[in-house]
Amino acid sequence: MLKSEVEIVTRKRMNLVGYSVEASLNDDVEGAIVAGLREKLASRIAEISQRVDRSMMLVQVYPDCDWTPDVTHTHIVAVEVNQHPPAAPEGMIVHIVPEGRFLRFLHQGDEGDIDATHAAINEWLDLNGYTDAREYDIERWEELDRLDKADNVIEIYVPIS
Repeated sequence: MLKSEVEIVTRKRMNLVGYSVEASLNDDVEGAIVAGLREKLASRIAEISQRVDRSMMLVQVYPDCDWTPDVTHTHIVAVEVNQHPPAAPEGMIVHIVPEGRFLRFLHQGDEGDIDATHAAINEWLDLNGYTDAREYDIERWEELDRLDKADNVIEIYVPIS
């Protein structure tokens, strides 16, 4: 469920270390691809030094086209690190999110219901004049063991100019 509070925030550059895969939303829904990457990263989390906090992030990078659930895009499941330049353990990738301004939305509830929140965000963006196609968005998962709980909160960041 999309909570009503929407903020404009500035985030510093984020150095991320984790895993990346190319897949459509439908592929992810059918194969639990992102959940698998999250579990894989959690199993190797001790190998990543200088983590900023306990959270994980999902960065979804979209191609420049009309998006549908069948469009293949990049899913990055990662943790933020303080290292500059960041170092990635073998088999992992580094991804940099540049400093910028973002709209910060909050999803409350089971992560399995987040698609409805993303639909509500898209509607909010259209109604409020944010009609440019976005290159990416970010979900920040604070407590991985609470993702299926009704009081779980996931931060969603949408970049703005």
